[in-house]
Amino acid sequence: MNADDYAWFDDHDESLAMAFCITFVRGVTPQEAFDRLGITADPEADIENFLDEGAVAASAVEGGAILIEPNGFAGIQESVTKPLSAGTVTASVFLNVNAHQHFVYAADGQVVTRFEPDYPGSRSGTDEDRLLAHMVELGMPTEDVDDDDEEWGDPIHTAFALAERVLEADVRLASGHDLGSM
Repeated sequence: MNADDYAWFDDHDESLAMAFCITFVRGVTPQEAFDRLGITADPEADIENFLDEGAVAASAVEGGAILIEPNGFAGIQESVTKPLSAGTVTASVFLNVNAHQHFVYAADGQVVTRFEPDYPGSRSGTDEDRLLAHMVELGMPTEDVDDDDEEWGDPIHTAFALAERVLEADVRLASGHDLGSM
């Protein structure tokens, strides 16, 4: 996967592409993800309800589940990443209408790497450099860039590709146990 594989996202649903939080969760079903967060699915929900504030949709994807929050941000908060990533890994990509962006990679209840996709050189977390090899492969700058620097690609599309890559890769946690590969 690379950033170009996500170019379709901008045209798929214009209102969603302007403000969202999308969280990839490895090795769980959508119901298991909801259970971890104490969310009760509404069997009567339809597409009209999906755009309501606080709505979360979940879908099964190869290797796990994906949670989609239109105009939401819960997936980047530690109160969500901690239970959702317990015993597994998550990667969340956030964008709001003010162009604030976040990428959060969590493993086994800890935020491992956090950064703004448009400034990936400024990272934090328990192992802020854990994703460097993937970032380099995707063409992300690993040091701070100035606004005057040459454009390196679409930060959000690249963050989606990074999220998918890290969830597919073998991930060794700081505690030393291996989650294995999907």
